[in-house]
Amino acid sequence: MIPLISSMCRGPLGVCQLPRFWWKAITRKVGVMDEEYPDCSNGLDIWLIHALGLDRDGTLEYLRSELPDYLQFEKWVLEQKGGKLDRFAVERYNDGIDKRVHVDPGKIVETYEDIGWGYEVTHTSAVLLNALQDWQLFHKRDLIGGESNLTAPTVPLISSIDQGPLGVCQLPRTWLKVVLKTKGLLHPEYPECGGGLDARVLEVLQLDREETVAHLRSEMPDYLEFEKWVEKTGKLEAGAVAEWNRSIAERVHNEQKIADIHATIGREDDGSLTSAVILNQVEDWHLAHRELLGRG
Repeated sequence: MIPLISSMCRGPLGVCQLPRFWWKAITRKVGVMDEEYPDCSNGLDIWLIHALGLDRDGTLEYLRSELPDYLQFEKWVLEQKGGKLDRFAVERYNDGIDKRVHVDPGKIVETYEDIGWGYEVTHTSAVLLNALQDWQLFHKRDLIGGESNLTAPTVPLISSIDQGPLGVCQLPRTWLKVVLKTKGLLHPEYPECGGGLDARVLEVLQLDREETVAHLRSEMPDYLEFEKWVEKTGKLEAGAVAEWNRSIAERVHNEQKIADIHATIGREDDGSLTSAVILNQVEDWHLAHRELLGRG
């Protein structure tokens, strides 16, 4: 399977790439990750390990032998660092991830080919290009192709904060949930296109929910094809999109939702974690890990 947790996703420790690195390592160990993806690349994964001051071999050995869930992995990382991370180093590292661009011509050609773009370079953001590469390969190999490791139920691992070229949070996640449902692969705890963030992002883009879902079900487009349809059918207003994205980033859950998610993930609610983005992501990762190890 293609790893869909993006480099920008962070857990409670607030470290970009750490959730993606964790997911790649354990899916490689159990033999389901796409063979073209390394579980520890010489790029962002090594950069991450150096930024946190971790031992590469020791970290991989822990992940491969223990197959921890994500919160267990974060706890282990903290133990290696004496219970505290260097926040300045983490923020500097996160900023580098956010601003990173692909400059190597070979890497750009490889990524553009996987995405399905021509040779005119229009985007260089590594975050965007890597995410699009994942989503397009996922569509081609795991969703449409005949050799997928996906089996129902599947947790949607694209986050609400992830964006495509249109720069709209939640839109890629909504796309993923509907196409998974169409193939009979969406985890039953997730609505195909519910009345929460899915409905709201369509309202922001002035799209009709029934029409959008019908299009996705009938056409099963890859993500870029879906964005083209959105541009043609809906309406993108820069101010409304910016406000929407800001609301996603700043959103917090109510007390009951916070309690429910903490109960699901087995984390004591100490009042420190209220971010809806992080709570939802950790819940996704917990359920995906459970399904991966056959504990669902």
